[in-house]
Amino acid sequence: MPEQTPHWYGPALPGPKAETVAERLKQQWGLEFHVQQIRAVGAGLPGHVAYEALKQFPEGYSLIVMIQADGDGRPRNIVLTANGAPSAAMAATMAQGLDLSLDGHASDERKSWVQHQFAEYERSAQVSSTVPRRTDGEVTTSLSVVPDRTTLQLSGSLPS
Repeated sequence: MPEQTPHWYGPALPGPKAETVAERLKQQWGLEFHVQQIRAVGAGLPGHVAYEALKQFPEGYSLIVMIQADGDGRPRNIVLTANGAPSAAMAATMAQGLDLSLDGHASDERKSWVQHQFAEYERSAQVSSTVPRRTDGEVTTSLSVVPDRTTLQLSGSLPS
């Protein structure tokens, strides 16, 4: 049986390098990123750079930001996880993080989609068994809004 080589499951996100994204998020929210080199293990992800930061917001929720960058510094995944009850402030933070991560080029439709997912959660007061996803061009966005944790994930997508 041939040995499998670690690989990314999709392309890098378009836009700035991971270091630039981290710097923008740092400037906006005062984040302090912990950066580490992760080496490849087995057939999983290839070696990469991981950026991680944590911030407590005065509105009562915390935000964890994780960025995985490939060997060229291109972001492969950007994950924003907010711990706490979903709120309008949290929705605004997620939409802002989305825009900063995409070099200020998140479409109004994509930002509205984030706001809509929070509104749907408020309206239904139920946790969906599916995670809403949206693919526009080269970016797939997923957003899970549940009672105590909200996760926004950005990843590169192949052109259709």
